[in-house]
Amino acid sequence: MKTKSIFDSRYIKLIDGLVGTRHAKGWSQRKMAERLGTNHNSVARIEMRERRLDLVETIDYLRALGLSKSEIIEKIGELV
Repeated sequence: MKTKSIFDSRYIKLIDGLVGTRHAKGWSQRKMAERLGTNHNSVARIEMRERRLDLVETIDYLRALGLSKSEIIEKIGELV
């Protein structure tokens, strides 16, 4: 039986990487929410893996973290 993508080890690694990058920048979830144009609760649900990011949202999240296009491709490439 196939596991839901939210429990896939690659997805967990992705979210852990996003959280780690945010922490490395010293940003709160509120600051991240501001940069994404959303609310704190949405960021918290993503980071606690209660809500799944699709590809477009993942790219938006990476851009909000200030990553360049090549860094985004590199980050995604680390997962496959």
